[in-house]
Amino acid sequence: MTAIVDKSVCTGCEQCIDSCPVEAISMNEKDVAVVDADACVDCGDCIDVCPVEAITLE
Repeated sequence: MTAIVDKSVCTGCEQCIDSCPVEAISMNEKDVAVVDADACVDCGDCIDVCPVEAITLE
């Protein structure tokens, strides 16, 4: 499983980036969060801090 960002919901607040213990999340050129599936450790920290619930584990 890995964290998946719903690009249509993400507001680009970057709270998920700050919460990720393995730095697996970055912003793309459209200011939307992107998760590196190979680096993600499925901890769920990003899900807990996302104010718009744009992140899920799949």
